[in-house]
Amino acid sequence: MRMSLPRSVRWFAPLLAAGLLAGCSVFQTEPQLPCPRVSVLKDASLATQFRQGGGRDLTDVAYEAELEQGTLGCVYERNQSAVTVTAAVRVVATRGPALQSNDLNLVYFVAVVDKEQNIVGRERFQAQITFSQGQRRAGSVEEIEQVIPIRQGLRGFDYEVLVGFELQPDQLQFNRERDSGRLLR
Repeated sequence: MRMSLPRSVRWFAPLLAAGLLAGCSVFQTEPQLPCPRVSVLKDASLATQFRQGGGRDLTDVAYEAELEQGTLGCVYERNQSAVTVTAAVRVVATRGPALQSNDLNLVYFVAVVDKEQNIVGRERFQAQITFSQGQRRAGSVEEIEQVIPIRQGLRGFDYEVLVGFELQPDQLQFNRERDSGRLLR
């Protein structure tokens, strides 16, 4: 024996099923927790390399490179015991008159600090920059991924990811003098 449902019930049943499914947690999105901040350190955002043993004027510059912050995203573990931070950092280099090669190997670091500014992790990376013949500026986008275990009592956004060039003491001093206004930019 076959039963026939009234037309109004046949039309309403799919809507009812959709409404019930919409109430399921599969379709609900949890509120997104804030990501840890990613910052490029001011003193380590520029790297100027001069010719070995040379002076410090414009003709002695081999290259100048700059780190620029890009996109950011993060994903928390279900139990919020860790957060994976992804970021893109752009490295742009300008060729100087003293550069002897078309290739640069720029070393930068990524450090994670907690809210008390304690370093909880640090890694070194290399950005490869190649200048084409006659090209004065070149760059690359460096994708960074850091998995940050979250200590008890802290939240993911209590951490910060810091990025900067690994600089020699004279390069750091040069940056600080430039920022203080003692050098023209």
